[in-house]
Amino acid sequence: MPGTAPLVSVIVPAYNDGARLALCLELLLAQSIADQAEIIVIDNGSSEDLAPLHERYPMVRWLHEATPGSYAARNTGITVARGSILAFTDSDCLPSAGWLEHGIAPLLGDDPPSFVGGAIDLVTTGAARLSAAELFDLASGFPQKRFVEQVHFAMTANMLTTAKTMAKVGPFATSMKSGGDREWGNRAWAMVGPGHYVSAARIGHPTRSSPAEVLKRVRRVAGGERDRKPGWADCLAFCARQLTPPRRAFLDIAALDPAVAPPVAKASAMLFAYRTRLALVRYRLALQFGGESSRS
Repeated sequence: MPGTAPLVSVIVPAYNDGARLALCLELLLAQSIADQAEIIVIDNGSSEDLAPLHERYPMVRWLHEATPGSYAARNTGITVARGSILAFTDSDCLPSAGWLEHGIAPLLGDDPPSFVGGAIDLVTTGAARLSAAELFDLASGFPQKRFVEQVHFAMTANMLTTAKTMAKVGPFATSMKSGGDREWGNRAWAMVGPGHYVSAARIGHPTRSSPAEVLKRVRRVAGGERDRKPGWADCLAFCARQLTPPRRAFLDIAALDPAVAPPVAKASAMLFAYRTRLALVRYRLALQFGGESSRS
């Protein structure tokens, strides 16, 4: 494919996290079609000084977006992107060498999908005994294939589309700090057509190894749900659903390799999975009583 691919704009929102961003950039620069890609990083108000990375990676296009939220940052990247294909990932992600090459392939056909979602592989800390939080995240963190085929969106940790589709569907909803990828994907599916899952377009993502890291994501999910459906009836219906045991998470945890998760560890992870549901209820109700959704 090198020599025949169109220009691809890779859009990466960044909020602090300089060390992992540097690793992500190294892997993007090592793509099999790196000579046909531009990398755009949008600093979303980091308190960390990213100036050393600007100097280390002068080939990257560095932008700034003051409005909090990764979707606002991605939209800023879209406005300056020169590529006919847009590829989205995050600063903590680890793209495989063939990510772009495999990801853009369906978009170059005669009947391209509205978007491509690639595989997201969970990368553990490598600890001898994984925590309950990490086992929970390992089992159920990023079911991208199910999201694309059943829920009709791709997580923006690994999503590609054409600039033409983006122009037709419109940008991400900046009012949402979580769940904007689902909202956009559903719009694209309805307006342009189905998306497509590509297992060969792989990206690694570190597991969240502590309860605090998982609960940070839970807060974002609760905020995204409130932004998407702000009414009291929707709030109460959402909370009622969370009170039932998380059957899918239990099954995913039970399916983990016993060498990674022995029975006692699986039981702890299942208990933690249910605790995350209760936390979702608590955060969602807090927002309904006047809280504000956030990115952390």
